Amino acid sequence: MDDTKEGLLLIGTSMIVLTLFLLTVLAVMIIYRKRKLEHLEEIEVMNEKFSRELLQTQIEVQQQTMQHIGREIHDNVGQKLTLAVLYVQQLTEGDAESQKRVNSIAGIINESLADLRSLSKNLTNSSYMHLDLYQLISAEFSKVQATGFCQAEIHTNQTKIQASTAVKSFVLRILQEFLQNSLKHSECSKITLDFDQQKSRLEIRAADNGKGFILEEGTVYSKGIGLSNMKRRAEIIGAEFTLESTPGAGTRMKLYIPVDKLKI
Repeated sequence: MDDTKEGLLLIGTSMIVLTLFLLTVLAVMIIYRKRKLEHLEEIEVMNEKFSRELLQTQIEVQQQTMQHIGREIHDNVGQKLTLAVLYVQQLTEGDAESQKRVNSIAGIINESLADLRSLSKNLTNSSYMHLDLYQLISAEFSKVQATGFCQAEIHTNQTKIQASTAVKSFVLRILQEFLQNSLKHSECSKITLDFDQQKSRLEIRAADNGKGFILEEGTVYSKGIGLSNMKRRAEIIGAEFTLESTPGAGTRMKLYIPVDKLKI
């Protein structure tokens, strides 16, 4: 009888232990599955945020391109076509002077058509898909140099820097923000940009020789220069971003991008 009781007790104990074990395993699986789903949801939210930021950045770049083309049409082509209209209004038929003016009009219209073709080509090629990162930024610095407001210099130890469209978009917007601030606020006469391709990361350093300012995040001035936007865009592509400024000694920006983040 005692042996039977001991056997039943052993079986009962084993059943309880086994049940507890199975319940523990089941609980662990439920917790694991819940955390996995939460992790997947977080990834999905991050991907959606990244996509929205990328789209917004591309839209901003396109808007700047369109504004540039609009100014060119207004200031260049528009003036020539206006001049052509004035010539037409002064025409008198049948004399040599009229023929001379007709020839002048033909020349002006031909120039205008050439300008329009150039602008059309510029618009078609405004997409930076076909440019590597260095070419893209070099083109942006060339625009600054062409304004004549200040000298723009770019240096690099590597002229072929491949990066994904996303990275190019964000880097371009960060540098455009810096250039705009330098031209608008710093009263600088020179802006420099250095590309330094290291084995583990790409180092981009920009600086102006302007008046500088006291940089405090959250102030009206820091908001005005888009500091939070530059930081946010750098974080999205996994880059390290710093902005330093000293009154009377200009402003310096550093953007360090790990090599494995260039193709995200």
